[in-house]
Amino acid sequence: MTMSRAKIVKGKWSRNVPWEKDGKWRTDIFKSVLDDPRLEIAEFILKDGPTVQIPAQELRNFLIRGADHYSEQIWGPFNIDPRSKQINDISVTMILIS
Repeated sequence: MTMSRAKIVKGKWSRNVPWEKDGKWRTDIFKSVLDDPRLEIAEFILKDGPTVQIPAQELRNFLIRGADHYSEQIWGPFNIDPRSKQINDISVTMILIS
C-alpha cells in the first residue's frame, strides 16, 4: 500500500463540498486517499452547512461496496445526508460540526 499525495494532517483529510440537493450533498473520494494508512477522519465541509466528519474505517467499510469512476480511481459519487447521518440512505457514524 502506497501513501497518497493527499494532504492529511494529524490523521484528517478535508474536502469542500459545494453540491447540495434536497439536503443531500454529492461528493466522492480518491481510492488512494481512502487507502492511505495515515487517514483516520474524512472531513467534508458542506457549503453553507455543517462540517461532517466520518471515521475513515466507516467509509472504507461502506464505499468499497459502491460505485467507482474516473478509471476506477475514485469511490463515488455518493450522497451525504447530515440530518439523518446517512450515506446513500444507510446510517453511518458521523460527527457534525456547525
